[in-house]
Amino acid sequence: MKRDVKRENQLNISRRDFLKTSALIGTAGAITLSGCQPKNSMTSAQGTDVGTGNYPSDKKWDFENPPQSIPANKIIETLQADVVVLGAGLAGVCAAMAAAEKGAKVIVLEKREVSTFHGGWCGVVGSRRQKELGIDIDADEVIADMMRWGAYMPDQRLLKLWADESGRVMDRLLDMADAEGIETIPEPDLKQSWLYKEYDISLRFLPAWNATLVPLIEKNAKAAGAEFLYETPAVQLLREEENGRVVGVIAENLDGYLRIDAKAVIICTGGYENNPEMLAKYAPRALHAASSWYSEGSTTGDGIKMGMWVGGAMQAGGYCPMLFDGGIPGFPLPIGLARQPWLNVNTLGKRYVNEDAPFGYTCNQDINQPGHMKWSVWDAKWEDEVELMHGTVCERLVPPLWSADVLDQSLKAGFIVQADTLEELATIMEVPLDTFLQTVQRYNELAKSGKDLDFGKNSEMLTTIEQAPFFATKSGAALVVTLDGLQIDTNMQVLGTEGKQIPGLYAAGNASGNFFANDYPITAIGVSHGRALTFGWLAGENAVQNLA
Repeated sequence: MKRDVKRENQLNISRRDFLKTSALIGTAGAITLSGCQPKNSMTSAQGTDVGTGNYPSDKKWDFENPPQSIPANKIIETLQADVVVLGAGLAGVCAAMAAAEKGAKVIVLEKREVSTFHGGWCGVVGSRRQKELGIDIDADEVIADMMRWGAYMPDQRLLKLWADESGRVMDRLLDMADAEGIETIPEPDLKQSWLYKEYDISLRFLPAWNATLVPLIEKNAKAAGAEFLYETPAVQLLREEENGRVVGVIAENLDGYLRIDAKAVIICTGGYENNPEMLAKYAPRALHAASSWYSEGSTTGDGIKMGMWVGGAMQAGGYCPMLFDGGIPGFPLPIGLARQPWLNVNTLGKRYVNEDAPFGYTCNQDINQPGHMKWSVWDAKWEDEVELMHGTVCERLVPPLWSADVLDQSLKAGFIVQADTLEELATIMEVPLDTFLQTVQRYNELAKSGKDLDFGKNSEMLTTIEQAPFFATKSGAALVVTLDGLQIDTNMQVLGTEGKQIPGLYAAGNASGNFFANDYPITAIGVSHGRALTFGWLAGENAVQNLA
């Protein structure tokens, strides 16, 4: 992979820019840890446990039952549009922009009072920015690796479509950014010595990543004529019985129900990570997550359900929750120091895994442990050793994901515990003392030998635990989003149960399926957002092209 001085210059971001990013993104380094009450996505709306997903295959779920049609006399207003976009996240604002700049009358329905954005790495292939920086990406290799991650369950045609079109779509977003003086940077620090190859496909928009990008696209979409209706969630799709075409949507605002007649509807409402019943059916593994990082609570599978109610088919297997390590009960954000590949032990005090695996793989192992939890353990040398840990992407201890006061805040809040002796630490952790001490002794022996004979972790990350004070954090998997949704084809059109297009209905982003399966391929950095922006844009273009 080629590099030049242009690229290196782009990585010299000022501390002031990082601090701006921290304030806007709201990461752990920018907020106080005490007093946070995350939404619990592991229980039903009534507060009852939905279990672990061990249900008979023929079970009929409540969300699968279409609601009664809203009668005409309940409609307080009827609007007209060419294209209605459901959801104003990354996929939704891209769909709105693409359709509006082609001259369509566009209405965007957003459940929340503002648009939604998370994270910041946007994975694309072949953008002009990447070409300027000398980044040469082998798209075939990336696609092949992503197919392996998904056990060849994804639709490879969709992966190729992303690889072919994402650069073009990113170039259009770069035009918007350039006009506003917004800088973009690639991922500066890929892991070189790892069992898994990281692909240099991501770009970030400064200073606040997707908190900069989404409002930028939203602003341009409005300038192109798109109308945004906030706090107005869609509740039902309208589909003609005669020809099966989706011809509009019923939405609800604070005053009542609206009917919007349209020639195309694009579902961009996100996944179902805050719908415990859908998790129980499709992704029961996620029910064992220790926390949820989608704290708004707005992604409850609304668009997916509406699509299913009019005949749309859900992704057929390989359901894919995005699980990240470091989920801390009682806190809805990651604490970077706890996510480093230090020594991990389960609640029995035993080491059980190579701590330096990709996020989803680590989470699978964590979920398999007693209580679905682990302890990460390190010592006073951490500041000297943390560079050796070289966390993957958002695990790295760099601003805005990390600031110097996070350790003190975490200790005060009780998310990190500290002790002067290993015996005292084991008591605080409530793990068997003898077993824990034997585990630490064995780990120290491996570290001093320079080879992990037990689990094969990179020798650079084998650091001893012998200098007081000692630290530990209890964590499990964190549910970020779900990545499977309605089946779509390469036109972004939703498919019915027989594999045929539903006329007038499109989906993109996490409301769409067939792109990911089983585990999120974190090594294809930012590909989730890359899919969202690319397929949202294509959905907008295709919807206008196929207007009846």
